[in-house]
Amino acid sequence: MTRYNSNIFQGRLLTLMLTLFVGCLLAGACKKDNVSGPPIIEKVSLLDSSKVDSAFTKALPFTQLLITGKNLDGITSIFFNEVSAYFNPTYNTSTHLIVNIPANAPTEATDPKVPNTIRIVTTHGQTSYAFVIDIPPPSIESVSNENALAGDSVIVWGSSLWLIEKITLPGNREIQDFNANAAGTRVAFVMPSLGTDTGRLVIKGKYGTAMSDGPLNDHQSGDVISNLTASGEAGENGVFNWAWWGANRTNDAGMFPGTRGYYLQNIFGGVGANDGGWWNGNRSGNFNDVTLFTAAVMSESAANYALKFEINTKEDWKAGICVIRLKGDGGFAYRFMPWQSTSDKVFGTGNKWQTITIPISNFKKADSGVEGTGASAAVMGDVLGAGGSVSFGYRFITESDPVEVFNAAFDNFRIVKIK
Repeated sequence: MTRYNSNIFQGRLLTLMLTLFVGCLLAGACKKDNVSGPPIIEKVSLLDSSKVDSAFTKALPFTQLLITGKNLDGITSIFFNEVSAYFNPTYNTSTHLIVNIPANAPTEATDPKVPNTIRIVTTHGQTSYAFVIDIPPPSIESVSNENALAGDSVIVWGSSLWLIEKITLPGNREIQDFNANAAGTRVAFVMPSLGTDTGRLVIKGKYGTAMSDGPLNDHQSGDVISNLTASGEAGENGVFNWAWWGANRTNDAGMFPGTRGYYLQNIFGGVGANDGGWWNGNRSGNFNDVTLFTAAVMSESAANYALKFEINTKEDWKAGICVIRLKGDGGFAYRFMPWQSTSDKVFGTGNKWQTITIPISNFKKADSGVEGTGASAAVMGDVLGAGGSVSFGYRFITESDPVEVFNAAFDNFRIVKIK
């Protein structure tokens, strides 16, 4: 249902805007004639002045349709794949009917045996018309862990993830063994070994193809600000750039399992309200400037890029703000508070690594001395230094709520192109 909220608004607005048009269209049919036979559907078109002359045999749920035919007055009910649709009798004459396809009308994805028909019942008979309730193309919203190890469970969240034919991973590896939920919002599989291959996850379904917004296995490429592993250390090719302070750097696989090489652990507690002392007790992550981009990127839209990293919480995160900064003092920042958007105001990964994606356009200037609350970054040049350099770091502060305990790890900070 949620997917069609904007269509509901647009459909209602369209109805208002086209009232005069529909009135003119139906003017010749406003006079009720004696019914001379059973109802007949001749054509189904979109309620759009530019498309009303075109016939359609399929459409997405909640599309607003104009049904044209004969003897259509006296309609008592209308069904799309045997699901009843509401219609306004005001828009029903002997030759026309305006109706929205129900948002919950079944499709081939939810019922392989759907009749693919519109059925109209009137006081003087009924008729059916072949019509397919289309399935939107698949869409990927997020991948649980873009840097999962071989054998780890991976979950892909999105929409219309139905009738999947195959999932392709970097190195052209195909996943045939996966589990998808009936709602089409979730697909799970076990990650195979990707070696050093990096690339996008692709889901191919019967009604289209979807691609992840960032590459998988991207922990040692030119996108990476830091993977916290130094050159010559085990686990991965080192991309260090850490400034040697602000958190605990460790490769303890028992404490935060499921990562390669080193990572940062931030652990602190007993921080009172309105405490901005981020430099105290493991409350920051500080990095050296690193050049990742060419001058040509400076003018590109900030919405086309995102900061990505993995987080692993050993304790639930309930308060406090992680201020993620780009371009240093006086630059742009993002107030990372994932707990704030949950129903119970608690964020946790269950001691598993989870990928976080923050579009660069979500980074904001300071306003009235508060970082990350002003104007948003418009182009990449807003957040990059001279020559495409990245000044990056994060700081934990509190405002109205104190932090009793925080214990989480971070890894694989990177900026990738998502559009």
